[in-house]
Amino acid sequence: MESYIIVAIGNILLTSAYAFLTVPNDIIDGGITSTSLLLSSVLNLDITYITTTITVLLLIFGLITLGKHFFIKSIFSSLCYILFFNTFHLTGFFITINPFLCIIIASILIGLGHYLCLSQNTTTVGYDVIALYFHKKKKYNTAMTLHIIGTFILILGIAIFGIQAFLYGIIFITIETQVIYLLNKYNFLKRKNKRRPIWKNILSK
Repeated sequence: MESYIIVAIGNILLTSAYAFLTVPNDIIDGGITSTSLLLSSVLNLDITYITTTITVLLLIFGLITLGKHFFIKSIFSSLCYILFFNTFHLTGFFITINPFLCIIIASILIGLGHYLCLSQNTTTVGYDVIALYFHKKKKYNTAMTLHIIGTFILILGIAIFGIQAFLYGIIFITIETQVIYLLNKYNFLKRKNKRRPIWKNILSK
């Protein structure tokens, strides 16, 4: 139960930052929500439909390619993400502030949210599913695969939101990564379960 609560809190931090800060301010970071934001602008569809669709498709892809263990560990987190993001987005509430301040606050919240989820050996079913698949089948470096996917999304963002969106995305990813690194370095959350966290496996392969 403690683990589920931590994962739920992590998803609340993630989705509130996305729904209230990054999406309304057109800030992209190379993840699923950023992809949904870009597609929403092109297809003129509500971002909640796109986010939910991509998440469900990746969850099914993970079940087929990575097995039941991955599916079971990630489905709760995925459902939390879909529920919280859709709920927060549909409230219509958003915060418009200075872009740099927005990036700092959002990247810290999202970095903390990701850390809480990953510390419990689960994910929100993002592009790490694809990275893990390519590592399993082709022995590709998962960190590099994630970097390539994220960079590609940021480049697409240039065509839709301009070069400024790309630069903001780079800053965002840098801060978010450092937040996760520092939280782990100083053992922010001591886990009773001593198994190696998923995020370490992802970044080390």
